[in-house]
Amino acid sequence: MSLIEVSGIDRDRIVDEHLVPDEYFCPICQYLLWKPRSCSSCQHLFCEKCIQIWIGNVNSVNRCPFRCEPFEDRRCPPYVQSMLNRINIHCRNSSFGCDKILSYNLLEQHENTECEHLTQQCFDCQKLVLVSKLNEHQKIPGLCIPYPIKCTICQNYISKSLFRDHFHQCCQMKTDQLMDQRYQDEILQTRTHDQLQPPINGMELIQNRIDTIQMYEHQRHMSRLPTTLKGVDEVRQTVIDDAQILTI
Repeated sequence: MSLIEVSGIDRDRIVDEHLVPDEYFCPICQYLLWKPRSCSSCQHLFCEKCIQIWIGNVNSVNRCPFRCEPFEDRRCPPYVQSMLNRINIHCRNSSFGCDKILSYNLLEQHENTECEHLTQQCFDCQKLVLVSKLNEHQKIPGLCIPYPIKCTICQNYISKSLFRDHFHQCCQMKTDQLMDQRYQDEILQTRTHDQLQPPINGMELIQNRIDTIQMYEHQRHMSRLPTTLKGVDEVRQTVIDDAQILTI
């Protein structure tokens, strides 16, 4: 992922920002479009990274932010890219001493490799830090204050030092709820002609478990948690078992 995809290009960095139409700003992140993609139905434009995250969210169900369903991705019109390439932008490292102003299509290479004041976004506190000062920033007390992490299960923000234990507890509680729900369903099921009959809301329960697994995976990706979480494999197996029952 490029540095621009991480931090975005806000309006303050754009030369003559007032001349850039609002449709050239992503409706999801509100920054200048980066690697724009278009919805084939409503024609709205989005950053490539933003729309990928949006449609991959369990609550979006492959629906565009403007409710087009299913979302169908397509390349943006050539005139859009041409317009973007004419925009001049201040280097994001201007506060560190860089005075360069570059065109949209040259900005990424400059900020990634050519700038004399290369910076990197600290993973813990999300601040831009000079690459040459990154070790100092992370090691000297008080320079780096970790940004709270949002738990995808309970939606609360938890400090980094407490997050690992918190998320494991949230995972276990969610897993226990799902397994208890499945156990109660099995008690209510009846056998007809020696075949196990699925509960009336079987597909809903399976989707609920799939959504839960996706939340686990998303959290691991965003917060670099361990790849093994107690109970997740058990939930995955119930999805397989229940899907087989529904096909009987």
